[in-house]
Amino acid sequence: MSRSTRITLVTSTAAILLLLAGCAPVTTDGGSGSGSSDSGSPIKVGYLGALSGGSAANGQSDLNGVQLAVDQLNEAGGIAGRQLEVVTADDKSDPATSATAAQKLVQQDGVVAVLGGPNSGTVKANSVIVTGANVPRIITIAQEDTLIDPAAAGFPLTFRVTENNTYDVDAIASVFEQKGYQAICVLADTTAYGEGGLTTINTVFAKHDLPIHAVARHEVNATDMTAPALTLRDAGCDSIYLYSLGPDGALFLKTLQQIGWDVPVIGGRGLAAKSFLSLAGDAANGVIIPAVVDPSKAEGGAFIDAYDAAYGADDDPAHVYSAMGYDSMNMLAAALEETDGEGGDALAKALGSVELTDAASGREGSTLSFSTDRHEAPSKDFLVLYEIKDGAFSFLSSDVESGQ
Repeated sequence: MSRSTRITLVTSTAAILLLLAGCAPVTTDGGSGSGSSDSGSPIKVGYLGALSGGSAANGQSDLNGVQLAVDQLNEAGGIAGRQLEVVTADDKSDPATSATAAQKLVQQDGVVAVLGGPNSGTVKANSVIVTGANVPRIITIAQEDTLIDPAAAGFPLTFRVTENNTYDVDAIASVFEQKGYQAICVLADTTAYGEGGLTTINTVFAKHDLPIHAVARHEVNATDMTAPALTLRDAGCDSIYLYSLGPDGALFLKTLQQIGWDVPVIGGRGLAAKSFLSLAGDAANGVIIPAVVDPSKAEGGAFIDAYDAAYGADDDPAHVYSAMGYDSMNMLAAALEETDGEGGDALAKALGSVELTDAASGREGSTLSFSTDRHEAPSKDFLVLYEIKDGAFSFLSSDVESGQ
């Protein structure tokens, strides 16, 4: 039986068990352990990300996806007869805190791998610690392009399951292209997220021969978006690429409503959050965003049902962050099957040949896979589009070119 076939059986069978049993979220605490294949002891997997602070909602949904996969795998017998245990660490979106937490996970808790999290800055800080201890690092949702660098010392141990910034921006450029907009404007915050996104937008849109008509910036956690809204309106924009996080994006859309400017808005993945929906209200209707789960695909629909049964339909309404955590854990599990639970170089080598053909994320026909020299998992044509309708994320289309 192939790894991907076994993953299919595990996820589908356990999803049914979860729905029948009405399983609640499981909370696991850290503890001492070892990455060795000690028969009978649990295989410890680290989760490191923001579980408090501004990115907590995304981090918690990511962790919930990891835990859901672990629950299903354990229900099906675990790995090599051993149960899996998630050891969690909250880095509060702070790089220094993240580096310290990484040291504890690899030196004291004995995890075989570290998964997570939502913030590129913290991932960059903790990956050096994790890979320096010869522990594989699986990036679940952080998107900055340079987190996967073939020239970096830690590259053999660093893998990313989610798509990177360039992948997303390339897909969104195709959407703007298809719609024929001529005066595309960009709103981005002044953080590393916004700065990196704006750099990528300029590079990718130039390749599509799509000029950026005007750019406006704002501080994160803004309290007034009147100035950037008026700047873009007065510039004559016919569409806006909204590259801000949920709360700021919501405030901007409400400001557009207040000044009476009805303009098409296409957002970045930072808007795929429950906070965006709750704060924006009906001002978000019509906004298009990139997403990763196609509910019409069997595996995508089964994941949504299992996740919502375990954590609630409102926890991760677009199912972006939870699906990436879930698929990341299943890719790690496939590699752990090959090593009988052993970590280190053996696990990194096994990860380098994993292919998941039945992932929760991605559209029909797409895959998640790694090779020796390719540590970015999504295949071409992985993304889907969602549109906000009546205050909810709604599947729009899988007809969008994506891939680098």
